[in-house]
Amino acid sequence: MEKARITIVAVTGIILFFLANYLFRFLLGITGPLVSLILAALIALYMAFSLAKTLERVPSKEEKTRFLWIYGGFIGALFAAFAGWLFLGEGLDAVTFATLFLHYLPYPALAHVCLSEGVMGRFLKKKGGS
Repeated sequence: MEKARITIVAVTGIILFFLANYLFRFLLGITGPLVSLILAALIALYMAFSLAKTLERVPSKEEKTRFLWIYGGFIGALFAAFAGWLFLGEGLDAVTFATLFLHYLPYPALAHVCLSEGVMGRFLKKKGGS
């Protein structure tokens, strides 16, 4: 049951990745690495909050690893597919590759940070208690 909950939260993060990027980049026309950083932080905080409330505890090391592989791996595969598409169309030089990598990196990195005990502990504190 715990694996299913973790998978659901990871898939929710992937869906948020799609929707938020579509909204900001295509509908609103706001682009750049700062947008990636802000979106990655918001999605990571949402996923940490969701995991804390779903599990009602800090996830174990194995659960964090599973979560990050699902979330970061899927988004990484999307960025790799996009890099392949760019390579076939215009060619992929070092600057384009570095730009793609800098847009990808905040998503799994901030998810990893937000799954730390410090951040997760803030979401788990009881109201009115100690």
